[in-house]
Amino acid sequence: MKNRRKKAKELLHAAYRVSNYRRDIIAPGQYAALKVLVKEVEILLYNKQENQAVLNPKLDQLDQLLRKVGGKIYPKTFLSDNIEVLLVAAIIVIGIRSFFFQPFIIPTNSMYPTYSGMNSIVYNGDTSPSRLSRVLNKLTLGARHYKVIANNSGEIELLVAQTSNGGQVVFYEVVDGRKWFGIMPTRLKEYTFLVDEKPHRLRVPLEFGLEDTLEKSLLKKSTPTNIRNLGNGLVAISFGQQVNVGDTLLEFSITLGDALFVDRLSYHFRKPKVGDPFVFRTNDILEAVGRATGDYTPKYYIKRIGGAEYEEIEIIDGTLHVNNTPRTEVEAFVSNSKQVGEYSGYINERLLAKGRSMRVPENSYVALGDNSANSADSRYWGFVPDQSVIGKAIFIYYPFTKRWGLAN
Repeated sequence: MKNRRKKAKELLHAAYRVSNYRRDIIAPGQYAALKVLVKEVEILLYNKQENQAVLNPKLDQLDQLLRKVGGKIYPKTFLSDNIEVLLVAAIIVIGIRSFFFQPFIIPTNSMYPTYSGMNSIVYNGDTSPSRLSRVLNKLTLGARHYKVIANNSGEIELLVAQTSNGGQVVFYEVVDGRKWFGIMPTRLKEYTFLVDEKPHRLRVPLEFGLEDTLEKSLLKKSTPTNIRNLGNGLVAISFGQQVNVGDTLLEFSITLGDALFVDRLSYHFRKPKVGDPFVFRTNDILEAVGRATGDYTPKYYIKRIGGAEYEEIEIIDGTLHVNNTPRTEVEAFVSNSKQVGEYSGYINERLLAKGRSMRVPENSYVALGDNSANSADSRYWGFVPDQSVIGKAIFIYYPFTKRWGLAN
């Protein structure tokens, strides 16, 4: 009896939907028949003296009519049955992300060691990870594996670009690529190695710099043995290392930066506080950020609030000062001041060069990285306006490292 009543209710629900959504395209005669059958099933269903011999034929008639006029609504398919659920779920997710908690992945190490950006695990022939290790690293650390194999034998050379001030940087080009199983377009860095002057290319995420990886591998305890000028500001540097076809030039994994949730709600009810780790957009300060970094692409940044409106901020001997007093509101300020562990102290640069200070204007903030030596922050491009603030970092949910948990 319960199954029959359940089927009757489901058919009625389907009939209501068909009637509401397809009324204009159902033939008048069929629509009239549908209304009559619906009414009869309703009466039989809610009649305490339910007659199975009468109800069952009516349910069959309603089912057959709905199959003729139901279109994509009836009979149900997987898509039609779940599209509303998927849409509602998508709306809920978008609503939560827009108004409450937004996920954010830290790309760089400007906040290290409080938070970690992308880092590399470098392997040599003896430490090359097994397939199982790579799977475990992917699950626990979000690690992606990279390997460059020599297509021919010869001497390894690294492409290096000459800078305007006479220095050198590892050369790369920004190219188009794909992410998320090739679905979404993205931008990648492409580095080039030469083996007997034949190019071998490596593509990595745009936010990842290969320099530290090279220092741990190809350039480890090596000095240049030969430099070839290629023109257009490029040189090929050799370190006297030879490889045979099939040898590994470089093998490493890139671990995912800390993924955290950002509280978008609290700052609607209170002002951001000094010491908060906060996320902000660069859209409103794009010109200043672009002049300082050379990158005019709108981004989300995560830094720590080092100063709030009307405060006078200064760096003295690695310590952040406010109105001539050392900042002590949060552990990162104190650890940088004492240069504890991997906190190396705040560095005087540009707007906060030695002897210079910053007076924070109304509704603005000074944004500083905990890793001052590797942070493009307010010292270079100025203040963060209140309207650019997204929210406060509150919880690191991935990967599963010692930093997992509440954000500091």
